Amino acid sequence: MKKRLLFSLLITCFASSILSAQNLQHGIGIHFAGIDLYGKQTGNYLLNDRVSKSDGKIQKKLFWDPAIRVSYWQTVHSHINLQFGATVSNLQYPISDKDSSFIRTKLGTNTVKKELPYLGLDAKINVSLLPKETYIASPYVSLGASATLRETQQGIDVPVGLGCNIHLGKNIFLNVESNYQIALSKIDQSHITHSIGMVYWWGNKEKTKVEVVPTKPLIRDRDNDGIADKDDDCPTLPGRKETKGCPDKDKDGIPDREDQCPDIAGPKALRGCPDTDGDGIPDNIDKCPKIAGISKYEGCPIPDKDGDGFNDEVDKCPTVASSINNGCPEIKQEVIEKISKAAKGINFETNSAVINKSSYTDLNNIVSMLNSEPTYRVDIAGHTDNVGTPENNLTLSQQRADACKAYLIEKGIAASRISSIGFGDTKPIADNSSEEGRAQNRRTEFTLKN
Repeated sequence: MKKRLLFSLLITCFASSILSAQNLQHGIGIHFAGIDLYGKQTGNYLLNDRVSKSDGKIQKKLFWDPAIRVSYWQTVHSHINLQFGATVSNLQYPISDKDSSFIRTKLGTNTVKKELPYLGLDAKINVSLLPKETYIASPYVSLGASATLRETQQGIDVPVGLGCNIHLGKNIFLNVESNYQIALSKIDQSHITHSIGMVYWWGNKEKTKVEVVPTKPLIRDRDNDGIADKDDDCPTLPGRKETKGCPDKDKDGIPDREDQCPDIAGPKALRGCPDTDGDGIPDNIDKCPKIAGISKYEGCPIPDKDGDGFNDEVDKCPTVASSINNGCPEIKQEVIEKISKAAKGINFETNSAVINKSSYTDLNNIVSMLNSEPTYRVDIAGHTDNVGTPENNLTLSQQRADACKAYLIEKGIAASRISSIGFGDTKPIADNSSEEGRAQNRRTEFTLKN
């Protein structure tokens, strides 16, 4: 019954648009939208913490899914508009009010991510508090109906929202809008959408014709360059028509007063200076004018200190020559095995991130290997079994990885050479149904790299 009523509302709105389109103004818009399914799942509607995979630091991140929306607007009254829209996106949709798999994917702890094409069609009635033709900003409230499609699944929502049209000039309006989508179908979840875009309006307003009576202008040209003073940006200096009456010695179309190289022709983009090597850096500030370079090095190429063929910006070991492995020496297999063996001896107190003293010997061996080769870096990964909640396991694994990192730093290893991240129970290496398997899954892994 609800679906029939909502589809009837959509048909009525479209019919009203067709019948009144002849005498009313129209608008068409393009919008960038954000679909917030994560907020309703967790209660975090704006920013939430997420562990960076690169350095293990906690970052603030928006979990909105991007989307594109096109809209058509129809004015039925100075305070009332009809709005029809289509939204497309590619997103992962939660299957329940508390979808833990969806939450872990958003937090980056679940490697399985199934995104599906999403299509939404909506029709809404907007009631403006101020007429958009009269005021720069015209806020409004809206109510409507929305039909969604994800593969073969169809849903019905009721969007309730707030928005504002801001007049930018020449029938162009900036539109911002937020809606709470109330789900009426069992397969859907209520959520919030936000959008910002541009709307162009047109209509049948009659233009008032203004009769212009031509008058004969009084022409004055003090510098006698053939350009009247009123059109001459340099009325006391003879110049060229191409530069609005200002001098241009090198005839590159840039007035001498704006030309950084007034005696040598150059493009406008480089303020009148030439660029011999074509690197986009003008010769007057290019320290290597005949060799293409980048602005970071004042027009010179990126240096290669160790001469191994990898420039310093991509060379992971810029002071140690190596023609392989991104400019770093290859790590010997025996060193990798020693690190792996030492990591297996690291243990913690039960349900704690406190390292057992019996593990100090293995950690000290790892410190010695890192000190023996300054180019080595290490990634520390914490893992747990599946006993307890996924959230607590994720927190504990991160704390244990951080504890190992702190120990290495205390022993003199630079923090920039170490990363730590916890995976909780998401990456088991054995069956969690047995104690032996769970013991194998409670581990800390050390991965060497250059």
